[in-house]
Amino acid sequence: MPYILEKANVLKNNKVVTCSILINNQRVDYMKENLKQLSFMKTNLSQYLLTPGHVMVNYSFSKELSFQSFKKEMTEKYLQKGCTTLLVINDVKHENELVQSLKKTRHYLLNSPIDYYLGIRIPLESLTPSLLVACRRKKIPVIIVTIEKLDELHKVPWGWIRESYHSYQIPIIPQWKMKEKTMFSNRKEEVWKTIMTENSIPTIPVCPNENEPLSIEMLKKIGIYPEKGDLRVGGELDYNLYEHDSISYSVDEKPTLDYHKLIPTITMHKGGFTKVGAQVYFRSGFGNECIVKKPGFFTSAYDKIVVV
Repeated sequence: MPYILEKANVLKNNKVVTCSILINNQRVDYMKENLKQLSFMKTNLSQYLLTPGHVMVNYSFSKELSFQSFKKEMTEKYLQKGCTTLLVINDVKHENELVQSLKKTRHYLLNSPIDYYLGIRIPLESLTPSLLVACRRKKIPVIIVTIEKLDELHKVPWGWIRESYHSYQIPIIPQWKMKEKTMFSNRKEEVWKTIMTENSIPTIPVCPNENEPLSIEMLKKIGIYPEKGDLRVGGELDYNLYEHDSISYSVDEKPTLDYHKLIPTITMHKGGFTKVGAQVYFRSGFGNECIVKKPGFFTSAYDKIVVV
């Protein structure tokens, strides 16, 4: 039966918009400033801040973990914090490991209670045109490269990498593992940005942390937005409710959200409760793998080349 979330304070693009939301068949059917003319059952959300379900990254689920360890990590690090979608990063050392690694992780995530996307992390020296082509065919939306020495960047055939892209613009993210500090260490971000810009390669300059939601800019670059990370007409019912008293606001009325400390009161994922108060629901196998059709589709032409 359709119902209305009335007077919802929705966080959109770092601004709060008050509106009413018509829900039908566990999806957002309509959004408007008010829906007084409709006689469906209404739930007043004026005392809450409503945010889209969080999309977060995970670096450990491609490894061997027991089901109990998986459940504990998923509950404490993700479900408890309002995460409704994961970007799971597979560690791949060489191109010939790609297919088997993805297969193994998919099998492991059959128990996932929330939706997920699959990305990969590789050593910089394994970044080749043929790997990029393989990732494009497998619809891998993001590649993280680990870099131990700055001069390694100049050994990569960036021109050939660029020619391997075509229409599936996979962003590359640097993860710095430099053990020795040199006079050039502080310039690593500048060097990276220059190389990416000169070769027109899409990139995200900062590697995301596990304990915080991915930004809208990052979700756009990877291609996860607007399917996830946004509350929109036609979209799935993924959201968090935070009590207003737990949130501080800036002078221009923008909410200041410290996701390290903030815990949502209610989390909804695909129309079902994941968290209500202190109760967290682990629904094994409720999550599905999601596929990015086109990374960077909602970024500007300028952002496709440089950084976000």
